[in-house]
Amino acid sequence: MSEQNVARVREGYELVDREHHPDFDLLHPEIRWQTRADLPDASTHRGHDGATALMDEWFGAFDDLSLDIEEMIDAGDSVVVVLRLRGRARGSDHEVNMPETHVLTMRDGLVTEVHEYATRVEALRAVGLGESAS
Repeated sequence: MSEQNVARVREGYELVDREHHPDFDLLHPEIRWQTRADLPDASTHRGHDGATALMDEWFGAFDDLSLDIEEMIDAGDSVVVVLRLRGRARGSDHEVNMPETHVLTMRDGLVTEVHEYATRVEALRAVGLGESAS
């Protein structure tokens, strides 16, 4: 099931990158999405409405925002997604090139939780892999 989870999560991120809205076929209706704790606007978004609001916030703040997947790691009931957010802050020439890592908890083929981390190392520790995953 883990390989299927990784493939399905990849498809979901590709849809978000292309269409700028969540993949509701992937997200549990009661999903809980925790944004990065190190950011001043850290918060928890709940359900499909919360995921939609978060995506609207992301894509509304940038021109040409893209989510570039650098690595996906099968972590049993979780998938670790190492990505880079690239774009330009809306209305400015300020380029954004920000690494971020997401840990997605899966149940019955659906994402029930997402936790965002600033680094791959933090995310791997959160799923009990330390730095051993490659």
